[in-house]
Amino acid sequence: LELEPDKKARQLAAPAKVEQGANLAKQGELTKALSLYKEAQQLDPNLKIYAYYWNYICWFGSLHGYAADVIDTCEKAAAKEPGFLDILNSRGLARALTGDTAGAISDFQAYVDWIENDKLKAKVQKWIDELGAGKNPFTEEVLKGLLEESL
Repeated sequence: LELEPDKKARQLAAPAKVEQGANLAKQGELTKALSLYKEAQQLDPNLKIYAYYWNYICWFGSLHGYAADVIDTCEKAAAKEPGFLDILNSRGLARALTGDTAGAISDFQAYVDWIENDKLKAKVQKWIDELGAGKNPFTEEVLKGLLEESL
């Protein structure tokens, strides 16, 4: 029996750091959130941070005005767990806000094809239609509304 209490303590602390980071991302504290994710990985190098948590960085980072800063995180999350389709909505938002209209439409369309919630489907379809018409559906007011809905 090999006991390594320090190692075990670090492994137990790591997921809590990820949770704290996700909560900070919601509040727009992206630098602190990413720092906590990194700290968690240093505490436990074998820790798997699921796409669900990277999605927090992507979605809330975009809503708080950091789309250009989080787009790489969005891409990595989508590549890491392609079956986690919520990331498509988040990456679509980040892409739209960074000028990648075609990528945004593609992500939003895949998301709409997957979700069953008719109200959400209609909302995202409206974004697709507006982006396709060369309009930006993500006004400050819309972003603020999405943030309020998400908290």
